[in-house]
Order: sequence, then structure tokens, then C-alpha cells
Amino acid sequence: MKQFTVLFLALLALAVSGCDSMPGGSGGRPGPAPATSRVFQGDPRAVYDAARVSLAKMDFRVTGGGPAAGRIEAVSGLSSDESLRSTRQITMSIRISDLGDGSCEVNAVLKEAIEEDSRERQGFVTQTTLRDTPYYEVFFNGLVQALAPKKS
Repeated sequence: MKQFTVLFLALLALAVSGCDSMPGGSGGRPGPAPATSRVFQGDPRAVYDAARVSLAKMDFRVTGGGPAAGRIEAVSGLSSDESLRSTRQITMSIRISDLGDGSCEVNAVLKEAIEEDSRERQGFVTQTTLRDTPYYEVFFNGLVQALAPKKS
């Protein structure tokens, strides 16, 4: 019985420690990527408008959402490879939550959509959540600039 217990515990320890060695983001642990969020001073409408300004500077086009819903859906332009066989597009989902103290939390999630070999497999798109990309910093820095008081 002791042998079985020792073997079981050894296998359990091996299984648990093996999770960190798996390839992939976030230490190899499966699951959705965490949304990147920041807190900004301002009412929800001002933060919403500033987010739209930041997206416009990044050449993203707003495709959905609204100030009453507290969300924005946006897409980048399409880019393709040299042979024009595959296309790539970045999508951004933004949620704006009023914290009630004159500030708002802004959550952003970026996804990359790739259509490989669009001539042979039209409409087959792979979508991946982007975890470590400068798009987050560019967006949030643009939001800070748009919220900054205008110099007279």
C-alpha cells in the first residue's frame, strides 16, 4: 500500500510540475489571456471619447459599442503578405466601467485574426488573443494624451 501511495504522489507531483513546461504564453498555463486594464480620471463619456481618439490615431475603425453600453469594438486595417494569399487584422474590444469616484476602469483585449491561403480556403480565419504586444501601451498612452487638459 505504501508503494502505491508513493507512486501516486510522485505521478501527481510530475503532472503538476509539467504544467509550467508546456509551450505557450503566461507560463504555459491554458486559459484565456487576462484583459489589460487601467484606471483613468474622468467621467465615462469623457473616457469613451478619449478612447475613440486614441483608436483613430492608431488607424483603428470603430465597428460597434457605444457610450451608453460602455464598450467599443474596433478593427485595424487589413494587411497581407507579399503574395496576397493571406491577410491579417487586429481587433480590439474595450470595456469602460464607472468606478463611482470620478474615475473609470478601461479593459482592453486585442486579438489577431489571420486568414491563411485565402484563395484555397476562403473564410477560414484563425483568431488568437495577443498577450504581449505594444498595441496596449500605444492605446493607453493615446488615451492619457486625449484626456489631458488642452493647453490654451
